[in-house]
Amino acid sequence: MKWKRTKKRRKKRQIKKTLLKFKPLLALVLFVIAVYSLASGSELLLQKSGFFTVSAVEISGNKYISKKNIQAIANIDTNQSMYSVKLTAISEALLRNQYIRGVSVTRGLPSTIHIDVQEREPFLYLVDKSIYMVDETGLILEKIPGMPMGKAPFITGISRKEMQKDSTILSSAIQLVRKIREVDESLLPLISEVHIRKNRAPELILIKGGAHVKIGDSKHYQRLFLLSQFLRKQPIINKLKKIKSVDLTFRNRIVINHKS
Repeated sequence: MKWKRTKKRRKKRQIKKTLLKFKPLLALVLFVIAVYSLASGSELLLQKSGFFTVSAVEISGNKYISKKNIQAIANIDTNQSMYSVKLTAISEALLRNQYIRGVSVTRGLPSTIHIDVQEREPFLYLVDKSIYMVDETGLILEKIPGMPMGKAPFITGISRKEMQKDSTILSSAIQLVRKIREVDESLLPLISEVHIRKNRAPELILIKGGAHVKIGDSKHYQRLFLLSQFLRKQPIINKLKKIKSVDLTFRNRIVINHKS
């Protein structure tokens, strides 16, 4: 009989030890349940409370695409809960517009959705029946009506179809404009066109007088630096209308051909 009572006591102690062993785990489980319940309650509050209903959509970053157009693409129901707005879906819808390069969609409590867009900027322009803008990645898009013509030069001597067939031509033109910006940003306003000749060699055409500048297919940095120094001279700027061509392909010198 005594042996049986001892056995029962041991069993009770073992059960007690087991419960103590799992007590931290049990506390953790209860904590997770409490947090989940709180989150679910918060979600329900956001969905049901009229205080968190979308009442405004703020759009920023756009220069060429109208806010009305962006808002139409986003298609945000202003009667829905802020929590119900699918930010990822809105971002994906906006990025399907090729003129938009990047977008950020965020909630601004209590009732505003913020949309910040990054539009594709014209890096070059192309005239081929219509006016096209070319961004720095080489994407060719029809110019948006009302888009102002900026400082970006035109690319001439080649059609849109030819550029799409041979992407290296457009890539070379983009690289050339990048080099111009690196050497001297102030050169760009003086250049109206990057002209692609039949042999695919690029030429620059100046705004004042339309002089053709031969730069060859190599040593562009050195030659663009010579052109920059040449055009910085005030007497030369005033005489550009009389210059027919500027040849930078000779070593360390500039050959100028004047109009007859």
